Amino acid sequence: MATLYSDQRTNDVASPPVRGEFALNGSSVRVMYATYTMLGTETALDVIQMVSIPKGARVWREYSNLKHTACASTVTLDVGDGGDADRYIDGLDASGASGTTLDTFEGKVGVAVNYTPYEYTTADTIDVTLATLTTPNATGVIQLTVLYTMNG
Repeated sequence: MATLYSDQRTNDVASPPVRGEFALNGSSVRVMYATYTMLGTETALDVIQMVSIPKGARVWREYSNLKHTACASTVTLDVGDGGDADRYIDGLDASGASGTTLDTFEGKVGVAVNYTPYEYTTADTIDVTLATLTTPNATGVIQLTVLYTMNG
């Protein structure tokens, strides 16, 4: 029977140990959480800036999510940033008068082989775009949770 090592474990047992990127191995996970309550006056293509993301942040899409409750009779949401309006979620149907739905970023974009978290080269915001919208609900709620790591 053999003992086999991952790339990370191989680096750990080397002499001297090889340290990889801190954001991928050993960095503290940081969490940003935001809530937006619909006003009832929103229109299609409005952009809601939800959270600030610092330069160097690596967003972990499999742990980040969007939760929404009764936003409008008809609404489609995109989640992205200044570089790509639907980087994380594209065309999410958040229609309906009641109920709460939780969608992970990864679940809406699709599982990628050898996925590497997206790294921000400049500070940005993660935004929700109301791609389509009719009859906004003044009590609808959008909640965004973003998990990221940083080098250094």
